[in-house]
Amino acid sequence: MSPSFHRGAMVRSILLTGYNPYRNAPDYNPTGVLARELDGRRIGKAHIHGAEVPVAVEDAGSAFRRLLNRMNPDAALAMGVAPGRSRLSVERVAVNVLDFSVPDNRGRRYRDRPIRKGGPAAYFSTLPVRPILTALRKARIPAELSDTAGTYLCNFAMYTLLDGFATRGNPGPAGFIHVPQVPDASLDRPGQPSMEYATIRRGILAALRAIEAAMRRRPPRRRPDRAVAAGGLHLPMAGRRRVDRP
Repeated sequence: MSPSFHRGAMVRSILLTGYNPYRNAPDYNPTGVLARELDGRRIGKAHIHGAEVPVAVEDAGSAFRRLLNRMNPDAALAMGVAPGRSRLSVERVAVNVLDFSVPDNRGRRYRDRPIRKGGPAAYFSTLPVRPILTALRKARIPAELSDTAGTYLCNFAMYTLLDGFATRGNPGPAGFIHVPQVPDASLDRPGQPSMEYATIRRGILAALRAIEAAMRRRPPRRRPDRAVAAGGLHLPMAGRRRVDRP
């Protein structure tokens, strides 16, 4: 995707992703709904491109690659639901491992499998995590900084996006936020923490505004040609915050 212009100013793009409902869970995932709802919205000088991603490793990996190749976004925020959490969790790190006994939507389980063989052991979020946390708390949205995105599909999304940005030489911010489940989808689990969809929506909008503000403080990046955007360049970006294997 080439940069667009509005009244002479370049409009940057933010990829916003959420998941569809997952296996053996209520038939509702607020993150996929929200990504679809916010698709096409403007936040400051940024255009939001929302997409719902399947809860299956093979399908999600293909979906993320297609989105990055087609859109070449300036920033990316992935979302996922975390039943049992009571706050929006701004994730700080993604690890290069798939390890879960609850099958994905293809019925597949993984144990001790790297997300990308030979890839960095972990990536730190390149989102402005502290400004996001400040914005959420200022909006009176329960929020926290989290140091574990798990080893299921949410960690997979965060790692895949950060790895995709790094291998494309994209210096833009990317990362992940976990959200609680909504009350109507938690009725079969009395006492489980939940959050109203409207509150989740306000929180994600506050996070997007913080991301857009951080983008405005950076000079516009030089867009690669289509061959590079499609993955023709595979050089880790200098300064990308990653954790290499020992």
